[in-house]
Amino acid sequence: MFSPEAFIREMEPQIRQIVGQEKVVAAVSGGVDSTTAAALMYKVLGDRVVPVMIDTGFLRERESARVQEMLRDLMPLRVEDRSEEFIGSLEGLSDAEEKRKKFRDLFYTTISSILKREGAKFLVQGTIAADWVETQGGIKTQHNVLVQLGINTESLWGFTVVEPLADLYKNEVRELARYLGLPEEISERQPFPGPGLLVRVVGRVSREKLLVCRRANEIVERMLRPLRPSQYFAAVFEKQGDVEEGLSRSLGDRIFVYTNRATGVKGDVRSYGRMASFSFARDYVVAREMAKKITSGDFTRALMRVAEGQGKYTIAVRSVQTEDFMTADITEMDPKLLTEVAKLLMNIDGVGEVVYDVTTKPPATIEFE
Repeated sequence: MFSPEAFIREMEPQIRQIVGQEKVVAAVSGGVDSTTAAALMYKVLGDRVVPVMIDTGFLRERESARVQEMLRDLMPLRVEDRSEEFIGSLEGLSDAEEKRKKFRDLFYTTISSILKREGAKFLVQGTIAADWVETQGGIKTQHNVLVQLGINTESLWGFTVVEPLADLYKNEVRELARYLGLPEEISERQPFPGPGLLVRVVGRVSREKLLVCRRANEIVERMLRPLRPSQYFAAVFEKQGDVEEGLSRSLGDRIFVYTNRATGVKGDVRSYGRMASFSFARDYVVAREMAKKITSGDFTRALMRVAEGQGKYTIAVRSVQTEDFMTADITEMDPKLLTEVAKLLMNIDGVGEVVYDVTTKPPATIEFE
């Protein structure tokens, strides 16, 4: 059984041996992993740790200000606004892996400049076991996995990475966060990916899609928070594609196949597959069976259509239950609540469809890219 107290006793001498008397920068995204890693380092090293949050432009509404306020009494979090630089560099890119790698390069180039300014040699980040397991397994490139891929951060960016949580899973990180005294808004907070909304703007990146995604995430988080799912959010992509006649005949429903694809995992390796939607099924037994049939081929996502209109964007609502984030099941949400959420989402300019992702992990990953 995991013991936060024993973990800190074990890690403290290791941290001191690695860092010595040097100054350290801790990258905080606002998620539980990075914030817990920063809090642990701050507990061990005190004000030799400089916690920094980079506003990449792909954060949620008022994210940086909210996180800064939550951590006010625990550590002096600094916010660096680099939003125009990030959005400008990523706008127009479509490939999921290219977007992640471009974001990683921008992120660490920015971090490198901050370390040089602070006179620091070490970067602390909240990499956990699930991150490097998925990256090494070829499922997707987590932006914060470097050393495990053989990337030499010293030669590329001039700093050494310290990852105190690299052997922990999400449930253990939450226990550690509670022990360190992080507010419940952080310790119980759902994970937020390092690239932020970038991985929820599926396909081509545009400022308009990013705005739609940000508004949709605010609605989904507000409406689903009382259910306390493990992770819940909205993704956006173009409502482009066509009805698949063969699938429609065999499954007895109108199966719409989208042009955009989404990352999944089949046979423990990445599968960048197709997405398909089917009619709203209020019975989750029916929905699960339909999802199983759709994803038996090269599809990684089965989406249940909840509302349709004339706009050009599809909003996909995702809500899952999981312990370790290596596998995940869908939240069997009350159809009335789902319909209510869909109505709110349809009021966003440009939205023409709302679907509910009913795919487990595997064959889908939790995030879309």
